[in-house]
Amino acid sequence: MGNNRRQVVILAGGKGTRLKEVSGDLPKPMVFVLGKPLLQHLIEQCVEHDITDIKLLVSYKKEVIEDYFGDGGQYGASIEYIVEDVPRGTAGALMDALPELNDQFLVVYGDTFFDIDLGAFWEFHQKQLGGASIFLHPNDHPHDSDLVEVDADLRVQKIHPYPHDAQWRQNLVNAAVYMFNKDVLQGLKSSLVSISEKPDIAKNLFPLMLDAGKELYGYVSTEYIKDMGTPKRLLKVERDINSGKVESLKKQTPKVAIFLDRDGTINKEVDHLSNIAQFELIEGVGEAICQINAVGILVVVVTNQPVVARGDLKESELQIIHNKMDTLLGKQGAYIDKLYYCPHHTDSGFENEVVELKFDCDCRKPKTGMFEQAKEDLNIVLERSWMVGDSYRDILAAQSAGMKSVLVQTGYAGKDSCKNVNPDLVAQDLRAAVGLILKESE
Repeated sequence: MGNNRRQVVILAGGKGTRLKEVSGDLPKPMVFVLGKPLLQHLIEQCVEHDITDIKLLVSYKKEVIEDYFGDGGQYGASIEYIVEDVPRGTAGALMDALPELNDQFLVVYGDTFFDIDLGAFWEFHQKQLGGASIFLHPNDHPHDSDLVEVDADLRVQKIHPYPHDAQWRQNLVNAAVYMFNKDVLQGLKSSLVSISEKPDIAKNLFPLMLDAGKELYGYVSTEYIKDMGTPKRLLKVERDINSGKVESLKKQTPKVAIFLDRDGTINKEVDHLSNIAQFELIEGVGEAICQINAVGILVVVVTNQPVVARGDLKESELQIIHNKMDTLLGKQGAYIDKLYYCPHHTDSGFENEVVELKFDCDCRKPKTGMFEQAKEDLNIVLERSWMVGDSYRDILAAQSAGMKSVLVQTGYAGKDSCKNVNPDLVAQDLRAAVGLILKESE
């Protein structure tokens, strides 16, 4: 097609059955969020990022949507309506619309509120050269979300639809914002139809693409995005907008973070923990992290893991331990925004040591490499951020990075005391530490 403008497909055919008590008979995308329809928020977001060719896939009470938005000119966009007379599922509707679509296009759902840098997501997709890119984020209910497994290069390895099995899973949730290359979808329609009469993008199309050898990539972000298909979630979205949480999580907003040590701060101290059975959360940690999540402050874990260099644990095994941490926290409605670990160690003489990891690095605390990387990745202002840990190694790292610090009395409880290094605060545990930090931040 000759259209070179950036294009978005918005799936706007939902009835909004679960929202009837607040929306009446309105189509789901027309539910009002702080004075205007959700769909208007989404259209304005797209236009802000120069995505102005808008295809609305409509069905239920389509005339309500058409009457409100017209041709999109008043929003700086061009809107075309593609009518789904018979419900075909999200993937079925997308496949039916394929002849009308550009070579590349964005897909968003009409029942999801977000404030994200769609331009950055678009550029990520161009660089990866994959068939599709999936917007991923940690959330506070991973137990009833589709979780996505990616490798070190962010290639999608597997999608785990809910309900999940008994395995430990990383809290990387499919946020239902996608980029597609049209040519990759060509030829998959017949296979998709054989799977289901109403195939779903996440549950049917993506697994089919993986089985067919198509490359999918995950774009991981801490920006605000939330399915608001129930009255409770709608209220939460409005609260988060009014409180400033949504604004604080925007990509371009300089952010505050609370950095957390792992062993002795989040989980019970086990000297050189190297077995998943040894990992156990300290009481109150989930509640503490929930408090941080609620106010739009980032939770970043920075942990030294010399067990990898010692050969006690492979990095793949360390990932499973961190998956267990994610899963246990997720069950309490808590999540970690980003985790960094240092696998290096200079000491030699271990039977199974990994020689290439035995060097004096810049990331092992009390050095500040992990903090500097987080600053770059997440737009964190270190001078406004905090470090919470159980050792003076953590406190010295915070001091060197220009941050405030809290020493907790769990784990080593500061038994490695060193001269001229003093925490700003001392707290019984992480729950108490977070209470002190949030009080200081008021």
